[in-house]
Amino acid sequence: MTEQKKQKSAVRKRADEIKRDRCKNLIAVIEDPSDIRNIGTVIRNVNALGVEKVYVIDPRSALPDDWQEMRGTKALNQTSVSAIKWSFVKRFDNTEDCIAHLEKNRFVSVVTSPHVKGRNNGVLDEVDFTEWYKLAV
Repeated sequence: MTEQKKQKSAVRKRADEIKRDRCKNLIAVIEDPSDIRNIGTVIRNVNALGVEKVYVIDPRSALPDDWQEMRGTKALNQTSVSAIKWSFVKRFDNTEDCIAHLEKNRFVSVVTSPHVKGRNNGVLDEVDFTEWYKLAV
């Protein structure tokens, strides 16, 4: 077996080992990223934190619709350090479609932004996020 195949099989083995510990009820949502490399970086980081799914609101259509096709995108593969290969990524054309999908699947959405009047606002490190079973951030 070549050295490269050994490395790939070691990475795949590690991915399989940690799969059971990944959180299926937490979704990271990226809204309108300006650069495809930023998407890869987010995928890498949320994957390291155990988040299994990333939703991307992509009004400029920088990403392909098909997740399998995304996995072969060089820019995503490089910046995600191959995490795109075992992270589920779903693309949406707009925020409304993403929110509708999340609500249909009974996810509670938490948004980080400046204070907005008329919304339930909380300081990020003071909110008890465990009260929700399915959470999209």
